[in-house]
Amino acid sequence: MTHTPSLPIRLRPVLAFAALALLIVGIEHAVVRLPVFPQHPALPWAILFDMLVGLPVLFYLLLMRRYRLSPLLLVSVISTCLGLAYWLLPAPYWPSVPLLKLLPIVLEGCVLVAIAARGRKLVRAYRAAGAHEARPLPRLRLAAEQELGVFGVLLVAELDMLRYALLGWWERAPAPLAGTVSFSSHRESGFPALLIMACFGLLIESAALHLLVRMWSPLAAGWLLVADAYTLLLFIAHGHAVRLQPTVLTAHEVLVRVGFFWRVAVPRASLSNIDLLRGDYATDAETLNLARPLLTAPNVMLTFAAPVTVVGPYGICRTARRLVLYLDEPQAFVAAAGSSDFSMR
Repeated sequence: MTHTPSLPIRLRPVLAFAALALLIVGIEHAVVRLPVFPQHPALPWAILFDMLVGLPVLFYLLLMRRYRLSPLLLVSVISTCLGLAYWLLPAPYWPSVPLLKLLPIVLEGCVLVAIAARGRKLVRAYRAAGAHEARPLPRLRLAAEQELGVFGVLLVAELDMLRYALLGWWERAPAPLAGTVSFSSHRESGFPALLIMACFGLLIESAALHLLVRMWSPLAAGWLLVADAYTLLLFIAHGHAVRLQPTVLTAHEVLVRVGFFWRVAVPRASLSNIDLLRGDYATDAETLNLARPLLTAPNVMLTFAAPVTVVGPYGICRTARRLVLYLDEPQAFVAAAGSSDFSMR
């Protein structure tokens, strides 16, 4: 079975923290730009309090306590908030307090010590994971999840996305190993063309929206540009991942991979039925559509004897008893899995 994180990630607290943090930073930026700001000496202290106390407290309440993150991560958050405070407050209004000048040095030292300590444990965990997984990236994923928890899951997911987006151009799909059969999902579908259209549409939308929002707020335009660039990298990474990670059928396992989004490995003994879909299918709580990230209709339904856990990006997990997906050669998949025991719809 696929290794799954012990703590599934719920995105609602993350989105709530991001929204509140952006709201606070936006309000502070607007306050600094007010004409009356220089007339109130207490305002710089209020901004420092919001940045160095308010945001870390929100991070603790919404994310650290809920996800059981390491307290050392709070040091990095305070360092980031200190950088935001330096960016928000003009130099003439920065309070002259010796402790504030020493704070960056103290925080940097704590971060370096924490990275060194965690780095040694991560290396040991990576070596220990070699007993269960030979491939480098899955070994790193196991080690990061074990030593860094949810933060490790997010970190590995980001590195995975950047690897596919930046290095996927030069990679080729691996040749099937002996005793395995691979099934692609991009050769016969319209996924590559649709993805290229989506990328071009995103570029056009980003340029137009950036110019429009820049007339109102250069800061908001900059953040929108960053968000669009990240979305474009995610699209590119997904396209390369679909090409480089086909669905694999081995003598003992069915490994279903859908680009950068979904992955599940199930023993073949748990596969109880395969249906070839030629139209609509019944949707319910036990059915998960894995063809949506391919922007195409599914043509295969896999039914398992018991619910299986499908792992998505950033530690997201879904449980389903039936998986519907798209394969370029569904008949060949049925034949390789043993079509005499399976039905066709």
